Amino acid sequence: MTLLSCLLRAGAIVLPLALAGAAPAAAQTAELFTGFQTSSKDPIQIDAASLEISEEGKTRISEFSGNVIVIRGDTVLRAGKIRVFSPMGDNKPKGQAFSKIEATGNVEVKSGAQTVTGSKVTVDMGKQTITISGGVVLSQGSNVITGDRLVVDLATGKARVEQEAGKPIRGVFTPGSGGLAPPGQ
Repeated sequence: MTLLSCLLRAGAIVLPLALAGAAPAAAQTAELFTGFQTSSKDPIQIDAASLEISEEGKTRISEFSGNVIVIRGDTVLRAGKIRVFSPMGDNKPKGQAFSKIEATGNVEVKSGAQTVTGSKVTVDMGKQTITISGGVVLSQGSNVITGDRLVVDLATGKARVEQEAGKPIRGVFTPGSGGLAPPGQ
C-alpha cells in the first residue's frame, strides 16, 4: 500500500495516518521511504560534484554538494546538498551505515509512482523519523497533497501532514487514478 493511497483512504489528513494494514511495523512504512529502512540491505550510492569530510566528536560528517543523488533500493533522493552523519568506532548501531541524513536545496524523494518535494529532508535513524519541510508536495499520479511539513515515523509506519495555523492542508484527488477505492474494491 502506498503512502498517498493510505492518506486518501484516511479521509482526515490532519490526524496521524496509518500507512498500511496488518503488516509488521517496519514493513508498514510508506513505499516512498523503503530505502531508508534499517532493514534495508541495499547499498547506498551517492553521486555529487564535490565531497567534504569532517569529524565532530565521535561523528563523521560527509557533505556532498552539487546535484546530489542518493540511491538505495528503489528510493532516489535528489538535492543541492546532502550531509551524511556516520558514527565512528564503537558508536555504530549494528547494520547502520548512517545515523542521520540532512538534504537541502530543492529536495525530491521518489520511489515508483510516488514523489515528495520540499526544501529540506531530515532522515534521523536514532528517532526513526523522516521529516520533509518547506512547501511539501506529495504526489502519486494526479493525486496531490500539500502542506508545510510531512513527518513519517519509520518505527510505527504512521505519517502526518502539518500546516501553519490558519492555512489549510490541500488535497486534490482524481477519481479512478488509484488509491481512492476502499480496500477490496
